[in-house]
Amino acid sequence: MVIEALLIGLLMFLGMLTDTGLGDPMIKRPLVMGTLTGLVLGDLQTGIITGASLEVIFLGITSIGGALPSDSFTGSIFGTAFAILSGEGIEVAMALAVPISLLATTITTVVNIGFAAMMPQVDKYNEEGNQKGVTAIHLACMILKPLAFGVVGFLGIMLGAEAVSTFIDAIPDVIMNGLTVAGQALPALGMAMLLNMLWDKQIAVFLVLGFVLYAYLELPLIAICLVGLVIAIYTSYKDMQLNNLMKNHSTSMAVDNTDEEDFFND
Repeated sequence: MVIEALLIGLLMFLGMLTDTGLGDPMIKRPLVMGTLTGLVLGDLQTGIITGASLEVIFLGITSIGGALPSDSFTGSIFGTAFAILSGEGIEVAMALAVPISLLATTITTVVNIGFAAMMPQVDKYNEEGNQKGVTAIHLACMILKPLAFGVVGFLGIMLGAEAVSTFIDAIPDVIMNGLTVAGQALPALGMAMLLNMLWDKQIAVFLVLGFVLYAYLELPLIAICLVGLVIAIYTSYKDMQLNNLMKNHSTSMAVDNTDEEDFFND
């Protein structure tokens, strides 16, 4: 278990480092982290499926500014890891990932409090013109947050994997079946939350089209995605044509007005 804990700790460290050091290139998303977790733990298939399922759940959840709705990064790694190590499957990962992601926001809160405590020293260095001191604190902050998550990842697997396995084994079948059903419904909830953010009457027809293609024509998801891609390209092309037409019309109107002014001035 030590090797697995070290690997998960290293994965969490590197994953968070992409956020603090590279400006968040979206490597922290559940799809990527779930896949990498499955890779390091020797069950890539479960990692990919779990990561994709969790990505749908957290698709409409984004941390903006100081808001911390949930930590999908930590939830996806721990959920996938506990599911693989306990051997219980994807449903357990999805049932564990959501509460873990909510609890994991406390890690970010504590780290941010530590960053805030460093700000007076940064202001002092700025007043003194000590740019090396400012740079040192900046680099320290860039490393400390990933380091904190790496330690949490190591301790979480080292101390929690066996406890989680024991806890899951003690859950009655009726409750486990309920968790399985809830886990299967969570992706639909995530998609509903995303639609609630993006919903517009003008796109309702595309939702109905997708439903008909899948439910009645039984097209595979790849084919439906390709149909959506074709529609997106076509509508973008028509919008571009309309914008060019409007620009040309505005230009011609401006030229006509200039000609009229010149006529009356003469």
